[in-house]
Amino acid sequence: MITTRRAVLAAALATPLVARAQGGWAPTHLMRLVVPFAPGGLTDILTRAAAEQLQPRLGQPVVVENRGGAGGNLAAEAVSRATPDGHTLLVATQGIIAINKALYPRLPYDPDADFTPIAMLAQQPNLMVVSPRALPDVTNVAELITKLKATPGGMPYGSNGVGSFTHLSMELFRAVAGVEMTHVPYRGSAPLLTDMIAGTIPVAFDGLGTSAPQVRGGALRAIAVTSGRRFRAMPDVPAVAETLPGFDASPWYGIFAQSACPPQVLAGLETAFRAVLESPAWVEVLTQREADAMPQGRAQLIELMARERQVWRQAVERSGARAD
Repeated sequence: MITTRRAVLAAALATPLVARAQGGWAPTHLMRLVVPFAPGGLTDILTRAAAEQLQPRLGQPVVVENRGGAGGNLAAEAVSRATPDGHTLLVATQGIIAINKALYPRLPYDPDADFTPIAMLAQQPNLMVVSPRALPDVTNVAELITKLKATPGGMPYGSNGVGSFTHLSMELFRAVAGVEMTHVPYRGSAPLLTDMIAGTIPVAFDGLGTSAPQVRGGALRAIAVTSGRRFRAMPDVPAVAETLPGFDASPWYGIFAQSACPPQVLAGLETAFRAVLESPAWVEVLTQREADAMPQGRAQLIELMARERQVWRQAVERSGARAD
């Protein structure tokens, strides 16, 4: 009897977590997590960490496929056309899910109808940075707003490009603060930050990974983080929301499946990802990458996506940005 019980227990432990939790669904072959950017960025790093932890839980190989280009549209199109059986998932940000439908005149996929959220890997706020050379007396958001309102014609601000998240975030800030500003787009963070350090561009939103080293070195001044509350990795930097309540413009990194996947598949995927994201190992991943966890649960994420679409599509309309 003891031997029989041990054999049953061993068989149960060898069965993938999802199959046990969801009454039979589990992946039957290799799974793909499609990343819409080149290797090396935070999206790619988080996805690879998740894949490493998913594989033993699911009992099948989990590979990361980088398919960059067209603002994430190539990756989204590829996943939307895959068999809707849970074996091909999209790693997406606001651009694909909430922005591109308003930014591009035509898309080869429908972000509203084709995808449904499974889990959020993390979020990491951007920084609102000012140039000490251009704005020596601006140390917080309130002082910046006062300066903006006193600048005829609108103070220039930089971004990583027309229609980029940093561009639209500043358009959201401009609307909420009730100020005029002039957009100066750049081809990425490096040339933007170079001009900010020189004093040519006074203010911008920029990614934590690129701007924080300049802040710590004294070349730029961080006056706020874009999350709804202070960021644990930079507790002395206020949130924009402390001056403009409700403001939240933090990039997030989510896992999405095709909406056409059967309900039991979606439930199984949710269970597997929640096991990863609630583990001590994942807490360590977030700590190392200076990122924050996000609320989980598909019902909650579906509501979040509805709000995100509304906020960012309005930002696109205000900016007048269009992409080919």
